[in-house]
Amino acid sequence: MNIRRAFVSVHDKSRVEKIAGYLVSNGVEIVATDHTAEYLIDHGVEAIKVADYTGFPSIFDGRLKAIHPKIIGGILAIQDLPDHIEEMREHSILPFDMIVMNLKPFESVVKESPDESNLSKEIDVSGPALLMAGAKNHRDIVVISDPTDYDEVIDSLEDCGDVPLLKRRRYALKAIYAALLYNSSIHKALSQIFASEKYDYTVMEHVMQLLYGDNPSQKAHLLKLSKEPGLLDEVQIGNPAIGLKKSQLRNINVFMELYYYSDNISLFLDKGKIIKVFAGKVPDDFSTGGPDTMFASTFAIDGDTLKRLSDDGVEAFGGVFDRDAIRAARERDIMILTVPAHEAVTLAKETYSGFGNYFVRELTFEMKKYDLDTDGRLAIYCSRVNRANNFSIFKDGESILLKSGLSYGEMMNYDFTKHDLRESVMACDNDLTDELIKKLVAAGVKRLILPGTKRTYSHKNVLVLGIDFTRLNN
Repeated sequence: MNIRRAFVSVHDKSRVEKIAGYLVSNGVEIVATDHTAEYLIDHGVEAIKVADYTGFPSIFDGRLKAIHPKIIGGILAIQDLPDHIEEMREHSILPFDMIVMNLKPFESVVKESPDESNLSKEIDVSGPALLMAGAKNHRDIVVISDPTDYDEVIDSLEDCGDVPLLKRRRYALKAIYAALLYNSSIHKALSQIFASEKYDYTVMEHVMQLLYGDNPSQKAHLLKLSKEPGLLDEVQIGNPAIGLKKSQLRNINVFMELYYYSDNISLFLDKGKIIKVFAGKVPDDFSTGGPDTMFASTFAIDGDTLKRLSDDGVEAFGGVFDRDAIRAARERDIMILTVPAHEAVTLAKETYSGFGNYFVRELTFEMKKYDLDTDGRLAIYCSRVNRANNFSIFKDGESILLKSGLSYGEMMNYDFTKHDLRESVMACDNDLTDELIKKLVAAGVKRLILPGTKRTYSHKNVLVLGIDFTRLNN
């Protein structure tokens, strides 16, 4: 085995005894920081503490531990360079061949105590430095910062006694990224304390290349805010080779938010707009399709439904699929997106929306769970999730009318006479005029659910929520 000496320092100690134990059983010397060494020894793995290895004690209340020439020098030295070999011999430095390290998330430090003195005390200087040193010298050092890579590393060592360069490069990139995330979280926390919000920033990670953006001529990539949960985190692409369009990303994101509020639904979406909803499975005789439409359902989508809707022009599908549907999607090259169980769907604490190269960060608005019948719940949640200036009208668990992205004048002057509104329930994200309310009630709307923040109402058919729930962008 080409690994002779390893440095180990981990906050997340899950399974570290496995990789460390494997190394020791193959004659590798383990040097570890105090807590990690004690953990390994308690689990029957031999380890040398840093101070015992360097002959230099931890000083300055633990601020200076591992940044010692015998540690960082053994990581940075190029092992086949004659000058480096001579300098290591001159200064009694032995080379390291592997680093196993992960850092304590600084967000947890902030939660424990956001006091400036505590944050400064808890900043890890040596950890990121050693990760970067290992990444810099990745041809000589295997730097492992992700516990999920332990098994792969062991498999490589079992296979050939070493870790191939391609994997070393990948591990090095992950180590650099781990150091970057750690430093960015420190910067974010201290910026807030030092009243320097201008310097607050968030790291974005690349998720995947999209088929295209707004138009086929536009290349596009999906990015995600690092460490921030999102509605799409648990969504799985059933057949990624087809390619995912930006329009279908918008569709599935809107579906996931409505799914958060209401289970047992089936709906059609077009470019991020909800265009039809059923409180149950889609009827066999209903379909609506187009170039950017998606059908999504919390009920299992079977093969016959998928083929029928696809023949009618539906481009993509979201939800849960049976085997026949999965087989049909592969045969027809149809995009399918699998969603998690309802209890796994969560909203992030903060929401970001983009305008050009600028982002707006705001606290996520979460609707309350209102004690309404099915039509009332679906109407209000569709009104929340669809774009601003919208109507959502339901009857017997089915949407009669869903209009969104209207101007205020279009809303106030909309011709409802084309629709049968008898015994329906309507939600709107804008307060309405008395004249329009009279028209709607006369047309048969039995209940109107309105914000009630711009005016008061005396009509018995109006349910006032007392909150604004409009959405400028989805």
